Amino acid sequence: MGNLLRKHGDPSDALDYFKFALRIKQATLGSDDIDVANTLFNTAVLLDDLEKFELSLVAYKEALRIRKLVLGDKSQEVADTLFCMGNVATAIEKHSEALGYFNESIELMEALIEKADSPSINEKDDTLLFILNPPSIPIAVKTQYEKLNQAYEEALPLTKLIMGSDHANVCEILTRMGDLYKMLHDWDNAIGSFQG
Repeated sequence: MGNLLRKHGDPSDALDYFKFALRIKQATLGSDDIDVANTLFNTAVLLDDLEKFELSLVAYKEALRIRKLVLGDKSQEVADTLFCMGNVATAIEKHSEALGYFNESIELMEALIEKADSPSINEKDDTLLFILNPPSIPIAVKTQYEKLNQAYEEALPLTKLIMGSDHANVCEILTRMGDLYKMLHDWDNAIGSFQG
């Protein structure tokens, strides 16, 4: 919901949704969960849009800490976070800090690209290759996934109404929707579902 409001509505309203989602995820998943990091990252992007750069940098730094903890120092998400931190540092005229973030991001991206091009592929590389070149989905399977996701979309408002927006079943429905969107290679909707 926060992503939709950020793109098509009032960014201030979106910020309230992101804060709410962050509180739910921290309470249910713990402070060091990757979903918490992703929500922090998206909150920081929104704060960038609102030109609240100091707050944005704080959110990016916490997202970076969690992403490094969960995904390791050499992941695409870490590189993306560092790049965004460089943009924010530039906006607040902390140019030497920005340069450091940009350099670290670029070095990491180069290493990831080199690793993806490497002939020796291990399990971590399989994930990166899947994201860069996902396999096609048979039409019959895609249709079933879309029907299932439609059912989840219809169940979500009812579940929120009956059980409350912060109930674990709401998070479960959003997670399942995100998983289905991932299978359909619909990355934007997947991220939106995972963020609540």
